Amino acid sequence: MSLKPFRPCLAKITGEDLSFTSGSLHKAIDDGCFALEIPGDLDVAPGIRLANEFYLDRTDSLSSEAAAYRGFRSRHGIYFDRDHYQTEHILIDGRRRRVEFPVLVNTMCERMDAIGRMILRTILSATPIPPSLWHQSTDQCSADSGVQWFAVSHYRPGIFAPGAPEHKDTGFVTVLFYEQPGLEAFIANDWYDVPPVPGHFLVHFGGALEALTARLPVCVRAVLHRVRQCGPSTATKGDRFSFAAFLNPAATGEAFQVSHDGCDLISLGSVEALLRDFNRATWRDNYANFGISKLPEA
Repeated sequence: MSLKPFRPCLAKITGEDLSFTSGSLHKAIDDGCFALEIPGDLDVAPGIRLANEFYLDRTDSLSSEAAAYRGFRSRHGIYFDRDHYQTEHILIDGRRRRVEFPVLVNTMCERMDAIGRMILRTILSATPIPPSLWHQSTDQCSADSGVQWFAVSHYRPGIFAPGAPEHKDTGFVTVLFYEQPGLEAFIANDWYDVPPVPGHFLVHFGGALEALTARLPVCVRAVLHRVRQCGPSTATKGDRFSFAAFLNPAATGEAFQVSHDGCDLISLGSVEALLRDFNRATWRDNYANFGISKLPEA
């Protein structure tokens, strides 16, 4: 049975600010996501190329530039072949991607991270949390620290399984690019189809931000989402792909919740414990350290 389409709030970046052209920030907070116009000077073509080639083998006939986009299935610690789902993907932190990725992809990643930080600061400004607590409560993700994960996903049509499981992202903010249908989200107590908005990222909020604001009058919703089974590519449409930048607290730190007045931080325990519970419940495979352990040196 087909799902009703969801139309997210629309926003764009104006100078250093986020402005909404449809809906509002508070509606986006309630929905758990919104569509953000991709800035005109941000080139996403390198990310699209990587998403369509990372799982292919390198060959001797390729130039060094072309080879840089391929051969990631053999990269220990950053390539993940999901047993129960169509998705295979790279998950990589900022330190290692600066070594592993082509220069143009890294340039795109840095811009997506900066957009995520600006959005996180915008969300925090809409809450009672004073700026003096932003650094500690977000593991400095609101500035330029924390963990900047980047994921690139390919959905293998030859595997008879869901594209990706129902889950909430674990961090604060996700900036997602996708062009093909398949994404579904649980919003306002119902599942919806979330078709791509051309020329836009989909920004959604994760569990760390939901937990942080759970006691506040303005409580950010982390959106539950999944990818349905994706069909085979055609002459005009390739396999489904996506890529995303994530702002997450480091696994070595603490997860926090803010008191109802926004003045005190309450520890929720280690981020690592929360991530292990997430991996156990979500992926059901052998990658217990997904998004947790320090990645090996390249």
